Amino acid sequence: MKRTYIKALAVLLAFSLGSTACEDYLDINVDPNNPPTSTPELTLPAGQGELAYVLGNQFQFMGNFFAQHWTQAGAANQYCDLELYQITSSDYDARVWGELYAGALNDFLFVSQQAAEEGDLGAQAIGEIMQVYTMQVITDAWGDVPYTASLAGLENANPEYQPQEEIYDGLIDQLNTALALIDEGGSTDIGASDLVYGGDLDLWRRFANTLKLRIYLRQAYVRPEVAQSGIQEMYASGAQFLQMGETGDVEFADQTQNRNPFYQTQVVFRGGVDVVASNTALNYLQETGDPRIDQFYAPAQTGPNAGSFVGVDQGVECTPERTGNQSNTVSKPGPAVASPATAVPFISAAESYFLQAEAVARGWTGAAGGDASELYAQGIRASFDYLGEDVSQVDQLLQQEAVAYPTGGSVEEQVEQIITQKWLSFNGVQGFEAWTEVRRTGYPSFIEPSAASTLGTDLIPKRLVYPNTEAIRNQNYPGLVEISVPVWWDVKD
Repeated sequence: MKRTYIKALAVLLAFSLGSTACEDYLDINVDPNNPPTSTPELTLPAGQGELAYVLGNQFQFMGNFFAQHWTQAGAANQYCDLELYQITSSDYDARVWGELYAGALNDFLFVSQQAAEEGDLGAQAIGEIMQVYTMQVITDAWGDVPYTASLAGLENANPEYQPQEEIYDGLIDQLNTALALIDEGGSTDIGASDLVYGGDLDLWRRFANTLKLRIYLRQAYVRPEVAQSGIQEMYASGAQFLQMGETGDVEFADQTQNRNPFYQTQVVFRGGVDVVASNTALNYLQETGDPRIDQFYAPAQTGPNAGSFVGVDQGVECTPERTGNQSNTVSKPGPAVASPATAVPFISAAESYFLQAEAVARGWTGAAGGDASELYAQGIRASFDYLGEDVSQVDQLLQQEAVAYPTGGSVEEQVEQIITQKWLSFNGVQGFEAWTEVRRTGYPSFIEPSAASTLGTDLIPKRLVYPNTEAIRNQNYPGLVEISVPVWWDVKD
């Protein structure tokens, strides 16, 4: 299903694009409809590689810190700004905003437009789906952002900001278009250039449906009627979702310029001195006897706790009470997340099952949705499978009171259990999505703000700050919005 021999090229292209983004990230002023030379086969892997780089590097750090899978080590302070919740307009500027807009999104737009000209409906659909995925990441990070006008090139050097509600409606429309293209076209010539599914349109159909389900459930608290209606329509039409072993990800390898971006940044460049296990996640794993602890974290290497799993309270090493302990004396991210060949998922099979479980638990699927408790269990099994753990251990884990599905509980109690295990499955794997789901649902309910927080009681970051370059270059810049202000769909107390 996967094609690995062009992955190095894709990641090199992503690095190349990223290295120029600081200077010309808004070369959405360079007409994307008329690139100098390229093809969908060259452009698709570049876009997928660049998106994976952002999700696996900058957003991996941020998401796992905010979701409290990781925390700052005592003998360093590289990520204390994340623990202090002091995010500025320059932190995720050209190297993230620019890479997402002028890099990945621009590439996927070109793929869909060029494929349409060539009559390759399957490649056109993949380009559309990847645009939707990238755009959801952008709007979930910043809220109201440029959408339909954002890639108009010289025709619009000042793209307008659209309300997130409108963007979400547009994303559903784009996915419906892509699904129709797959049904009409039935094949594609993109082949091994597609780093995610090797051009397998059946898997892309499931990916698109799973993404669509994610988009609807994101609105569960702000527009429940829209979410319910959309999900009911999906199930009535027989929509199929990603299953075990069908995670949509970009693979890496232990080769120069092709290593997992978190590993390259934290282990190779920084020597592994900054990031350690947060007690928020580590304690939960220990309390439930979860075997995945061996994959999410590594035992302490030195000191009195050598060979044991030991974490750090969230943010404490960025306060005046910091211990200054070396990172080797506590647990660091483990082999499943801190290895050179670790893949970066866009949507995991585990997430797919947890999304389905939530939709069923809310009563929005009808009889076609299946059993929520079994879908919940399948989500845990898919997480074990993706991490390389023995899936047969899940039945025993489900006997733990803190893990067992609350079949007789309220809808919200069932949703809380689903999201808590979903959050755990995202540990070091889908950091951005973990933080996003914490914002949407407030679960896990045991997450408290970082000990170093400067936001005040009970507040965690709700968004990113619009980048400096927007204030300078875009006349439609909406002004500073603080990170304590929720995005549109974040309405749950």
